[in-house]
Amino acid sequence: MLSGAKIAEREAEINYFRRQHGHCVVKFHGIDSIAEAEKYIGAEIKIPAGDLPAPNAGWYYTFQLKGCEVFTEDGQYIGTLSDILDWGGTQILKVDRENEETLIPFARSFLKRIDLDQRRIEVDLPEDLRNLNK
Repeated sequence: MLSGAKIAEREAEINYFRRQHGHCVVKFHGIDSIAEAEKYIGAEIKIPAGDLPAPNAGWYYTFQLKGCEVFTEDGQYIGTLSDILDWGGTQILKVDRENEETLIPFARSFLKRIDLDQRRIEVDLPEDLRNLNK
């Protein structure tokens, strides 16, 4: 499903997809010229979750992680994962608790366990990283 400010929402079939220089390149069926494709710059692509291929073991779609509660390995509650920030480098998990925000790099060295069934993420954060967020 494509939607955006310049266009009405419409269904579209993806002919192919690839990553190139940090960007996604998509070819949609029926959009065959640059002039036609330019109408969709900035459009949002929506794919029903049931149509997505299952991720490999140990991999996750970021939308699956939103709403998970985040704890340290020893059980200390940090907050609820509210967003995944992507500024071009390592993605950052934004974890909120009351008026407190904790930013955690989405890296194996910090993420120790993700249990989507329990909606729980366990992390191991260095003390200096925890203090940086305060």
